[in-house]
Amino acid sequence: MPKVTLQGGTHLEIPNRDENREDVARVMDERELVQARGVKWMRLPEMYGTPAASALVMDEAHGTLVVGPEQGYTWSLMRIVVDGLTASSTAPDIVNMYRNSINSAPLWQFNGNSFGYTWGKLQMTLKGGDTLKFQSVGTFAATGRIRVSGELIEVPAEMDWKLI
Repeated sequence: MPKVTLQGGTHLEIPNRDENREDVARVMDERELVQARGVKWMRLPEMYGTPAASALVMDEAHGTLVVGPEQGYTWSLMRIVVDGLTASSTAPDIVNMYRNSINSAPLWQFNGNSFGYTWGKLQMTLKGGDTLKFQSVGTFAATGRIRVSGELIEVPAEMDWKLI
């Protein structure tokens, strides 16, 4: 730091331009780290199911992995793909996505022609303890393995505002 002599014989250290830039950069880096803390991009754990009797149910009761955020976290789903469905111009395979129970209102519908979707932040969310379930609708032609994959952003529940 350059030294400046003030009247009265007092010495004072004043930071130079480079030292000021370093201090500002350090503070900005720390601020960005605080803002990013807790925000995590993740791949959705893949779920698999095999149709039986011309129907498909993908939930823990049918041997499928339980997929959802742990207590205290929020997931903002960004992309989900359901592949392995049969495409058709008149009657493609249809699979509904549910939150927690296949007896609740569906969140979304996939079919053999449109099997992947994307959403913006907070448009498709799961809170701690929520789980994803999938079930076929109507006639189901696929006989091979059906896979659900995707991407999401996870934040601690008290930081939901970071998804905005």
